[in-house]
Amino acid sequence: MKEFEFLSVFVSMIIALGISNILSSAMRLIRRRGRVRMHVTTLVWMVVLFLLQVLIWWVAFQRREWTNWTFFRFLLYLLMPILVSVPGYLLVPEIELELEPTYDLEREFNHNRKWFFAMLAAMGIVSFVEYALRSGPLKLGLSNVFPLVIIALCVGGFVIRAKWVQLLIALTFLVTLLCYIGLVFARL
Repeated sequence: MKEFEFLSVFVSMIIALGISNILSSAMRLIRRRGRVRMHVTTLVWMVVLFLLQVLIWWVAFQRREWTNWTFFRFLLYLLMPILVSVPGYLLVPEIELELEPTYDLEREFNHNRKWFFAMLAAMGIVSFVEYALRSGPLKLGLSNVFPLVIIALCVGGFVIRAKWVQLLIALTFLVTLLCYIGLVFARL
């Protein structure tokens, strides 16, 4: 077994848990739709988090050729799926949805908004640092500009509470992510 194969198992487990959470949250929302006050922004973020986790898994394949793994390099890479998985648990907590007679996704989003954006911004920072360490001197390109866009959107989401701005940030993030995937990762 090569180093990459060994290390990718752990990354895959974290991604699988994150995707499982997003999908099971979506199914719980559908099952309890009569008791849940839906929030479009939360639903958009659920799609974004799903796509980010799939993207992290997809990008992991590019690391198969690395031969100089260190514990700290792996830990840095491992932070990305962690920092994308945890915000999903902030969007739709399991216990509250099961126990409360009614549930307001917008209230929950606003309650956890700063933590949500702090973790996504941290993922952008880790992605930028990991790319810089992997690629050497920074060249301006989509792979290192995208994390900066993520960070900027997260700062806006952290600071501005207005409902329409939050929806605009979520939609901008989704469109940016889809464009990034289409331009950079259409093929492996």
